[in-house]
Amino acid sequence: MSNCPRCQGDQTRVEHEGVEDGQTVWTVYYCEACCFTWRDTEPAESIDVSVRPKIFRVDPSEAERYPVIIPPRET
Repeated sequence: MSNCPRCQGDQTRVEHEGVEDGQTVWTVYYCEACCFTWRDTEPAESIDVSVRPKIFRVDPSEAERYPVIIPPRET
């Protein structure tokens, strides 16, 4: 399992696996701490904490610092 590239937390789970010819070729992860979803085949700038721009990091314990950009869908 991979730590979250956005909050660096370890509360991640496998959301989906892309399978081709019986082999997993990519995996989608979901972070339960900050709700970030990523695929393990994305570019390093998106998923590698050592090169991902710091501006895109979040601290889930400070949720009030992050405004809602896209409101939830109305049901």
